[in-house]
Amino acid sequence: MPKTFSSLIVYFSLLLPTILFPGSVLADVKSPMLPNSEIDTPVCYMETVDGRILDLGYLCPSPPEEVTSPCNSDAAGMAISNVKYDGNSLTGQVTNRTCKMVKLVKINYEVLDGQGNPIDNGFIYTQPSEVSPGKTASFGGIVVPGAEVNVTYVEWSEG
Repeated sequence: MPKTFSSLIVYFSLLLPTILFPGSVLADVKSPMLPNSEIDTPVCYMETVDGRILDLGYLCPSPPEEVTSPCNSDAAGMAISNVKYDGNSLTGQVTNRTCKMVKLVKINYEVLDGQGNPIDNGFIYTQPSEVSPGKTASFGGIVVPGAEVNVTYVEWSEG
């Protein structure tokens, strides 16, 4: 439904009771009064019979504000999440928080024994191999069994 048509429906559905029952409807209104202004006319409003304009913005849906984060070119530019190690395989996801397309994203890891000593290390590439800004890629592979596996750092090429 077009926004203008929605606004008209809200306007007329609120205006009709005001015309039919002017005293009772306005007595319960808890909307802030707005000054008559041609510059800042709200999208959702009601004009009373005496010319006052009530802001009804809280009744009208508004698009969510887009949250943007600053670009990162260092290791913080690639966020690792959902890392799981089941004793034989390492899986997880990486999100591109840089402002550029990246490719050949390599997840480096180390395998530790029960005492916390490193017994192996390696890397796993993400799938897909190219990751757009804001997008997420998965990684997974077989690793040497150990007590714990830690992701140590992420490498990538800008593409």
